[in-house]
Amino acid sequence: MAIYLDHQATTPTHPSVIDAMQRLWRDDFGNPHSSEHIVGWNANSKVEKSKQLIADILLCEADEIVFYSGATEANNHAIFSLSNLSKALPDRQQVIISSIEHKCVIEAAQFWAENFNLHVEMVGVNKDGHVDLEDLKKLLEVPTLFCSIMSVNNEVGTVQDISKLSQILRGKGVFFHSDCAQALKAIDGNSIAEFVDIATFSGHKIGGPQGIGCAFISGNLQSEIVPLTLGGGQQNGLRSGTLPLPLVVGLAKAFELFRDDEKPIFTRQNLANMRDVFWTELQKGIPDIQLNGPDLQFRHPGNLNIYFPGVRASDLLMMLQPKLCASSGSACSSGSIEPSYVLQALYGDPVRAQSSIRLSIDQSTTDENLRDAVEMFRAVYLELKRST
Repeated sequence: MAIYLDHQATTPTHPSVIDAMQRLWRDDFGNPHSSEHIVGWNANSKVEKSKQLIADILLCEADEIVFYSGATEANNHAIFSLSNLSKALPDRQQVIISSIEHKCVIEAAQFWAENFNLHVEMVGVNKDGHVDLEDLKKLLEVPTLFCSIMSVNNEVGTVQDISKLSQILRGKGVFFHSDCAQALKAIDGNSIAEFVDIATFSGHKIGGPQGIGCAFISGNLQSEIVPLTLGGGQQNGLRSGTLPLPLVVGLAKAFELFRDDEKPIFTRQNLANMRDVFWTELQKGIPDIQLNGPDLQFRHPGNLNIYFPGVRASDLLMMLQPKLCASSGSACSSGSIEPSYVLQALYGDPVRAQSSIRLSIDQSTTDENLRDAVEMFRAVYLELKRST
C-alpha cells in the first residue's frame, strides 16, 4: 500500500465516524424534514443534536450552524451574501481577501464582486504567509464591506492571528469571513466563532466523510444572508435541500474528535513532534532542501512544504508513484501545470514554486512510513539531480 502523506487534501474517515453513520444508511434512516411521522421526527432529532454538538465545540448557538456539501459551497455562499450587504451599505464598495486564499474564495470573490459592482483588493503576506497587517490597515482606509482571510493555510500551514485580524476589521465595521477547513487540527475550535462573522468547515479534512461541511454564520448576520440554493426552505431558508442524515451525524462525530474538554484523538503536540522528527531526518538525507512558509512552531502541526532545489516537483512526485502520495499544491489545483500561487505570493519565485512539495501527515502515519519516505525522497532526488 502506498505511503499517504497528503492528509491536507483529504483524510481517512475515522472508525468512530463510520460507526456513527453506518446504521443510518439502512436501519435508522429518515428524512429529517418529514414532519408528520416518527421516522422524520427521529431523523430531525439527530440533526438537531449534531448541530448542538458542533455549536458546543465552536461556542456558538445551534441555530448558527448551517450544513453544506463542503467548504467550497459554504465559502461561495458566504461571498454571495455580499449582494444584500452591499445594498445595505452602498458606501462600502471594497472587498479584501488575502493573496493565499483557497481558489474557491479567490474565484468566488472576483466573480460576485464583478456582478455586484464591487472591487477586490488582495492583502499581501510575508514569507511566512502571515497577513501584512500594515498593508491591511492601508487597504482599510477605503470603506470596506467584507474581508476573507483563511485561518490556516492549506499549502504552507500558516496559522493566522484571527483575534488580531478581527480587532482590526471590526474596528472598521468590516464583515469577517474565514475559511477554517484546515483549522481544527491546528487551533482550538472555541477560538473561532468569537472573532469572525462566518467560518466554514469541511468534513473530510478532519476525519469526517466527504461531501459534507458546515458554516458558523453569526445570528446577527443571518437576516442579511441571501440563499444560494432555493427550494424547500430548509435550514431557516439559508440553504434548501434535504440534509444527508448520515453525513450530518458523521460530521458532528468528526468535530467531536476535537472536543477540548476531552483528550482529543488527534493530539496536536504529538502530531507536531512526529512532523518535526520527519523534517530533521529529511534534512539529514537531503541537506539541500529548504522549508517553505513559517517556522515549524507557527504552522499546522501536520504540515511541511519543502523546496527541492534543482528538480521539478512534478518529476519527483511521478518517480515516487505508486509508492508514495504527496502533492505540489492544494488538491483542487495540483493537476494544473502552473506553479503554486501561494508559494509565488510568499517568494515571488516561480522556479521555487515549481520545485516544492507539500507533505502532510496525521496520527495514522507511522514511524515506519516516515523512515521509508525519507529513503524514497533521498534516492529519487539524487537520481533526478544526476540526470540534470
